[in-house]
Amino acid sequence: CVDSRRTSCSFGVEGSTFGKESEALCDAIAACARRIATQYIHPSSLEAFVACRLIALDKQPGVRPIGIGEVLRRIVGKAILYITGDLVQQAAGCLQLCGGQECGVEAAIHAMYDVFHGDDSEAILMADASNAFNRLNRNACLRNIRHLCPSLAPAIINSYRNPARLFV
Repeated sequence: CVDSRRTSCSFGVEGSTFGKESEALCDAIAACARRIATQYIHPSSLEAFVACRLIALDKQPGVRPIGIGEVLRRIVGKAILYITGDLVQQAAGCLQLCGGQECGVEAAIHAMYDVFHGDDSEAILMADASNAFNRLNRNACLRNIRHLCPSLAPAIINSYRNPARLFV
């Protein structure tokens, strides 16, 4: 469950804030995050929130379009994960490096470096999965999140129930 932790919030340069407007913005973002994390919202109401800008990722050969979420979506997502992070780690397990493991990717890089330079290594196979996220069964994934990490289910379902609109 998402708690109502309050941290100080100021925007702008150190030592200056925008006063009441800064507090009002923090409160509005917190209310938005709380609603997305705790209630199922009709997808048409979230269309602008989940929209993404497209950038081109050079895959040599070829180009893969990657959707980048807007700033508000990223702030809300980080706030929700700040509260539910321990539960996400438990649900994802120790092998899922993007599930909040402390320095998970960095540890994997160092481990592969050690394997590569080890005396008993003859070869290492490097594989690049072809955009696996878009090949997932979205409905099965959203059904499973309700059982694997119920406290995160409303936020995930609100964010991924329908494909996002993409803009160049």
